[in-house]
Amino acid sequence: MAYYNVMRSGHHHASPAPAKSRCIRNTLAALAIAFTIATLAGCSSKPPGELVPTPEEKAYLQNIQVTPGRVEAAQNFLGHTVTTLHGTVSNKGNKTVVYLEVKLTFMSIDGKPLEDKSAYPVSGNTLPLKPGQTEPFKVSFDEVPAAWNQAPPKITLVRVLLAG
Repeated sequence: MAYYNVMRSGHHHASPAPAKSRCIRNTLAALAIAFTIATLAGCSSKPPGELVPTPEEKAYLQNIQVTPGRVEAAQNFLGHTVTTLHGTVSNKGNKTVVYLEVKLTFMSIDGKPLEDKSAYPVSGNTLPLKPGQTEPFKVSFDEVPAAWNQAPPKITLVRVLLAG
């Protein structure tokens, strides 16, 4: 009866359940944002600036093979299109790779370069690439050139850093 009277009078108090539910939703949204940022950063972790490749590391680039695979686009939870390049990276040499920087060149339909982006298929966010090992990678971008031909970008090896 008391509940009925409070509701009828219009002076009811919100139950704690909606506030708790809102708190849970906000926490889940924050976790989803953090997960998306971490996922997008997966191949984007730059090596520390003070690490300069040695002449041996510069020469070691000939032992690295990066093979582009499929390209896909998907909507993230904010409704933005995220483009992801899947591929493989192989270490054909006898040293362990801890960082690999590549340049991805997006091309137009007529084969002209539109834009370059850096990516790090081996980085502080991945396991090192051991000698003889081939591993899949994916690189995601939230912005790609509008005139891009939708083919995998041209991949140029830029820098490798070796363990030890």
